[in-house]
Amino acid sequence: MNDDIRLALKYLGLKEEPDEEQLLMVESAMEEVKKVARPMFLHRFYPLHFDGNKYYVDVDLDLDYKSTLGLFSRKSSTSLCILVSTLGTAVDKRICRYKDSEPSRMVLLDACANSLIEVVTDEYQKKLGLKDETFRYAPGYGDVPLSMQRQIFDLIPEISKIGIELDQCNMMHPFKSMTGLIGFKA
Repeated sequence: MNDDIRLALKYLGLKEEPDEEQLLMVESAMEEVKKVARPMFLHRFYPLHFDGNKYYVDVDLDLDYKSTLGLFSRKSSTSLCILVSTLGTAVDKRICRYKDSEPSRMVLLDACANSLIEVVTDEYQKKLGLKDETFRYAPGYGDVPLSMQRQIFDLIPEISKIGIELDQCNMMHPFKSMTGLIGFKA
C-alpha cells in the first residue's frame, strides 16, 4: 500500500486494515484527485539567529513563540526554510462537485487530497537536501497564530504566482495548500 493511500485511510479515521471494497474506493478517489492535481511549490531560505531567548530572522517575520523556540532549539537550527505548496484549484473544485450529489465521495476525495498534499510536499522537501531539519511547522499549530500566514504572504509575494491567495481570515485558497517553517543547519 502506498504512503498516500495509507495516510488517506488515516485521515478517514480507519484504524484497522481496510477490506477490499474500502481499499478500492480510496484508490479510486486518489486516482481522481491525482488526475486533477497540479502540485506547485515555492521555498525561501533565511539565516536564523538566536539571541539567547528567541529565534529571529532579518526580515519581517515574528518567530517569538514557545513552539518555534522548541522547534529550532531541538536541532540547533541556523537557517529557516519557508516552504509553500498547493495542489491547485482544480482539486478544490472537484471535491466541491460532489457536495450535493455524492457527499461520501466528497469526503473520500477530501481525505485523499489532504494525504496527497502532505506526500508531495514531503517529497519536495526531501529534494531540498536540508541538513538536520526540523518537523515542518505550520502557522496555526500550537501557539503560532494563523495570522503568521499574512506575514509569509507579505514576505514572499511570488506565492500568488503559484495560484494561492489568502483571505481575510488568513485561510489559503485553494484549500489544499500549505505553508511550513523548517529549521535546519546550513
